[in-house]
This record gives sequence, structure tokens and C-alpha cells, in this order.
Amino acid sequence: MEYTVKKNSANRIAMRVLGIIFLLIAVARFAVVVSSNEHKNVILTVILCAGGITYGAYLIIQTMKAQAYDITYVFGDKTMTLKLHRREKKFDYREISDLGYVVPNENMDYSIVQIYIGKEQYLLPFVGKSEVGQALYGMLKIKKEEAEKNEG
Repeated sequence: MEYTVKKNSANRIAMRVLGIIFLLIAVARFAVVVSSNEHKNVILTVILCAGGITYGAYLIIQTMKAQAYDITYVFGDKTMTLKLHRREKKFDYREISDLGYVVPNENMDYSIVQIYIGKEQYLLPFVGKSEVGQALYGMLKIKKEEAEKNEG
């Protein structure tokens, strides 16, 4: 089985632009405070500038992660392959540390399958295909149990 989670590139670009704006404003304000002879609220301004720089860098770094791009999940018999933006990752089903199945609203045909592999969390949303999400969750649960049995 193969499933692709599409990500909107406009959101990624907007977050990068917002991060750059935070960085530019913080650096410009910091330069003004350092170069001027004004000694009022210097510490507060430096703290706010550091916060702006940190938040801007955080936004930019988050948009560079693999989860910010389209991910294609290929579920095989023994392994699961993630086709990421620039590479592929293969995982054995026993590497899955936890699985989750979330139905945010019972009245809507929407569900989410959560896959935890190490520190990474992968979300597979199923809009209008809740039964497919439930079937995938059941399959992953069975494959994970089989892989753990064969290991031990």
C-alpha cells in the first residue's frame, strides 16, 4: 500500500518569510540600540531582540525539516519506506515505538493515524476516507506485533 501526505508549499514559503522578517526586525533593532547613546531599556530591548532572533530561526528551521514537504509512505511486508523530499528512509515495523488513531470529531469523516518512530512523529490525515485510516491503523498494529514476535 502507498499513501502520500501532501503539504502546501505556500504555507512553507510564508513561514520562511515570517521567520526572515522576525530576524531582520530583531537584528535592526539590536543594531540601533547598540549604536545609539540611549541607555533606556537596553536590557529589555536585548532580551526582546534575542527572542525575535530565536523565534525567526525556529520558524526557518521548522520549514526545512522533512515533515514540511510531501511524504509518500510505502507499506511493505517487512518494512515501511518514507519517500521524503530529498531521500528515502526505511524502517522495520519493530522500530515503531507507538501508534495512535485519532478521530477529532465523530460527525465528520476525518481521522488521523499517528506513527512514532524514535523521536519523530508522522501524521497521516485521512479526509473523507476515515475507513481507510482505520484499516491502515489496524494493519500497522498487526505488522508491529508480528515484527516484535519474530524478534523475541
